[in-house]
Amino acid sequence: MSNLTYRYTGPLPLGSVVAHYCGAAGLTTTKGAPVWRLEGLGAEEGYTLTVYHNDVPVAVFKGALSNEGRLEIGGQLLKLIRTTQGRPALGEWGTLVGVRPTKMFHKLWDIDENSDTPPAAEPSNPDEPGTVINGCDTAVQVLRKRFDVSEPKIELLKAVATLQRPFVAPHETADREVSVYGGIPFCQTHCTYCSFPYGLIQDYRRIPEFLGAFVNDATQLKGLIETYGLQVATVYMGGGTPTSLGDEDFATALAALAKLHRENSEFTVEAGRPDSVTPHKLATMAKLGVNRISINPQSMHDDILKAVGRGHTAAAIKELYAYVRSYTNFAVNMDFIAGLPYQTLSHMEENLDYVCQARPENVTIHTLALKRGSPLYDGVGREAMPEAAAVEEMVARSKERLEAAGYVPYYVYRQQYMTSQTENIGYTLPGYICEYNIRIMEERQSILSVGPGSSSKWMRAPEYRQLQQHMPKDVSVYIDTLSALLEKRSRLCKKFWEG
Repeated sequence: MSNLTYRYTGPLPLGSVVAHYCGAAGLTTTKGAPVWRLEGLGAEEGYTLTVYHNDVPVAVFKGALSNEGRLEIGGQLLKLIRTTQGRPALGEWGTLVGVRPTKMFHKLWDIDENSDTPPAAEPSNPDEPGTVINGCDTAVQVLRKRFDVSEPKIELLKAVATLQRPFVAPHETADREVSVYGGIPFCQTHCTYCSFPYGLIQDYRRIPEFLGAFVNDATQLKGLIETYGLQVATVYMGGGTPTSLGDEDFATALAALAKLHRENSEFTVEAGRPDSVTPHKLATMAKLGVNRISINPQSMHDDILKAVGRGHTAAAIKELYAYVRSYTNFAVNMDFIAGLPYQTLSHMEENLDYVCQARPENVTIHTLALKRGSPLYDGVGREAMPEAAAVEEMVARSKERLEAAGYVPYYVYRQQYMTSQTENIGYTLPGYICEYNIRIMEERQSILSVGPGSSSKWMRAPEYRQLQQHMPKDVSVYIDTLSALLEKRSRLCKKFWEG
């Protein structure tokens, strides 16, 4: 896998598109000598991209000085890289890149419901589809003809968009409905595939100050919710690993978020690692109204868990799950990753054996993505990662077995630098959709956040353009600048809801 590197020089707009398409082919940037060297130029007559492979010029691609021209070059580059790798020129997603492919479906659906005279246009960017018209049928045609997406992936997107529609269709009260995210940025160990954690909780010396800031943050947000007459649809506590906090500290943070929770609505906590979950924390969750948790094995194999830095065993996952089933009424999500170091199809089959026996309400199958800043991205363990074809088989087999067991896909997203051109799919048993996952993926509801590293996004139909605020990832900066951060959030709320 270490030969999958590139370096780009040239205009930034073209470079942004090149990064997406290189990521779709499994390439990452490098500070050393790259296998692929890409030199871009922009002039009045258009863009030019010269491609070198092992310092040998192999292609020159040209496109108009527009987003369409950049996408055309990106598609040609993707085909070249894949064929050089010995793979078909296009995978099942064709030349479609971008994190949220279902956004196109919903944008088309909106316009079809509100217009009898659809103008003919095509999207220029899959994450910002622009003015494309005529509902689901047009979306299918655009995916098929413009992006060369395969029929199975088109059917997947149709099924997911149809299931999501009641949650995302515009309606009269949507403007005052929000979700709340609370971020706890700490973990007990650093998984090799992850770039998220601020740091290890045992190394941070200002936990009491962090908790005070978190509570003040949530309290101020509660006031804003009341001031603007907002209805909280879902609350989600994520991380990091929220349960890495000690019992009493966890109770303090969760109680602050619980004050934002509306009775009988969704309230989720990521309890991803069994080595961080205690009976006391589970009792606290139940007392404060939590009704969903995530228990995230990633793998049911101890050697793989150790290789990626997880601090628990497969047996501990089974013990925690059995305890939750015996002593709580929580709906449970489980995450698994396809493409981990040393993983084979047999490993994934054994993961699925456990899922089909345990039957958690939700299961998410992630394709490993090389995240910038993670140890894997920097090369630690990459030589043991399975090839793209093997990962694709794991993902396909997961879909086949989960659907046979009664699960249906309800959200789908993709990431840059995936180890194969596949996707992440959230599956649910009928009647157990996690609404927050739809909200965060489709970006059609305002999400207000609490905690370091979290992001607030204000959304409104029909454009769903965003006002945004990103809290500092550095916990100490968050603590020390909280007053200014809360003043900014107040101003953004006033601008959005009062104009």
